[in-house]
Amino acid sequence: MQQAWILRYGELGLKSRVVRRQFQRALSNNMESLAENAGISLIQDRIKTMEVVTSNSEKEDVERLLCHVLGVVAVDPAKIISQTIDPETVAKAILENDPNVGQRRTFGVRTKRVGPKGKYRSQEYSGEIGAALCQLDDSLSVNLTKPDIWFRLVLEPEKVWLLDNRLTSAGGLPPGVQGDVLCRIDDEESLLSSFMIMRRGSRLIPVEGCDEDLLNILRNWDPYLGRNSIVKNPKGEKRFRHPWGVVGLTTEEGESLIKRRESDVKTVPLSSLEPLCGWTEQEIEDLSKHIRNPHLHTIMPNLEAWVS
Repeated sequence: MQQAWILRYGELGLKSRVVRRQFQRALSNNMESLAENAGISLIQDRIKTMEVVTSNSEKEDVERLLCHVLGVVAVDPAKIISQTIDPETVAKAILENDPNVGQRRTFGVRTKRVGPKGKYRSQEYSGEIGAALCQLDDSLSVNLTKPDIWFRLVLEPEKVWLLDNRLTSAGGLPPGVQGDVLCRIDDEESLLSSFMIMRRGSRLIPVEGCDEDLLNILRNWDPYLGRNSIVKNPKGEKRFRHPWGVVGLTTEEGESLIKRRESDVKTVPLSSLEPLCGWTEQEIEDLSKHIRNPHLHTIMPNLEAWVS
């Protein structure tokens, strides 16, 4: 049975239209190649303004893959529950998908309308659905502050989607949109440091001396690991982009591996990157778990400690 997942991009939405289009294209290419390498069917689509992927593969395999797509902050499993927007019909379909029907519980309804406004505004439709649910199941009571369950809907002009529990993904930016970084990955610290640089949109270029098993962990995140980025000069001519930083090696070692062109008018010296500076042992351990199993471990489980 074909299933659908709505992708939430987060930070990509802050970019200008031109840059956002470029970043989303990179994300799409990375996701497509990851799926191909894993033998998972994945079809990219849209519900009006929302990015959607559908698949006939196993649900767990697809969700594990989507949690490896850098640039995606969250994933909402979704399915069409009604080919009509009639509130009573939709409410019946919601209850058919609720395993706790008949039990005392509180609820709230959130509606995201896409396409023309039509008969309902989002808030009005949520109210209509809530009233229909209470009539059909008297064990339900409304609580819009902290309900036992949120019924999250996507309202199209002629049909309604029901969203399942949200999956937290890695966020960040798709690899390859922020230049290249040389790396030597030969231990856990260099692995984690390199991942954090990759998560900020840089493509990793491994140098001699890397541990192949550790590199394979990162290939689950970037199918193009090791491929130099290509840029265009003002004349439209393509050329390889120089790396701008190093992880796990000195800047002197990095400079010895770069062949700078004589035609380059301005050059920028390599930066030595230490993204784990200031991290606690617990935070480093959490990151290590996230890299290997992002569908089970979020990247920042103790977020309050970072923003307080």
